[in-house]
Amino acid sequence: MNRKTDKREGNQYDKIVKENIDSIIPALMSSVLGFRVEEAVVIREKLQQTKEKEADALRIVTAPGGAQFILHLEFQVDDYLKMVFRMADYWVLLKSKYGLPVRQFVIYIGNQLPKMKTVLTEDGNYFQFQLINITQFDYLRFLTSDNPEEVILSVLADFDREKSDQALGQIIHRLEETTPDQRTFQKHMRQLRVLSKLRNLDLKFDDMIQNMDKYIDAENDYLYIRAKKEIISNLLTNTDFAPDRIAQIAGVSPEFVRTVQQEVAGK
Repeated sequence: MNRKTDKREGNQYDKIVKENIDSIIPALMSSVLGFRVEEAVVIREKLQQTKEKEADALRIVTAPGGAQFILHLEFQVDDYLKMVFRMADYWVLLKSKYGLPVRQFVIYIGNQLPKMKTVLTEDGNYFQFQLINITQFDYLRFLTSDNPEEVILSVLADFDREKSDQALGQIIHRLEETTPDQRTFQKHMRQLRVLSKLRNLDLKFDDMIQNMDKYIDAENDYLYIRAKKEIISNLLTNTDFAPDRIAQIAGVSPEFVRTVQQEVAGK
């Protein structure tokens, strides 16, 4: 994979994080970082240095006892070996601007075991940030959430002994349960597809939810119908979707779904 491809894919992951950041931060603070939070105020202003620096997430957190601190989160796909210097740079800017304690975490969502340094001890100075590896968390911690943006994180977590295709089916089903409308559901499905690539599950995802665009212009109706049946069969086998829901996703009538359901049951 070349650098341009790496950068393009990295931008995709960054976009998903930015789209969902406001929704997943409260859950991360409680279920992953273990904070008890009375209030968390978003810091939206950029940090001024020689050039502007924009952190992934900044919050002024107030604990139940009234104590305040700055929460700084960075989401990282690649194992950036100089991350400790970047985080130290942020610490100086945040500390000098707000004068509050600063707690920093890198949320690692990459596919390899990270080797980045989290401690800097040079020239008589000491600095440290905390590294959180999402792959070490049980996927059920995210799957049981009522927040679809948090449910999506399940695909990055540890499936334990669950087969990957079954876990993926559970995630899709939970997204359907927690998403209020079809447009939002489709957006989350696109995000899930991108993130599934980090776990080499994109082909399994495509097998379950095939992109029908490539069949739309097919001249042979048989190929079109066969493709529809394959999608419906996968949904019937790997999800708990009702026939009406499958019909909506596949763009067919509920009667067509029930016909395929009978064919699957007869095999």
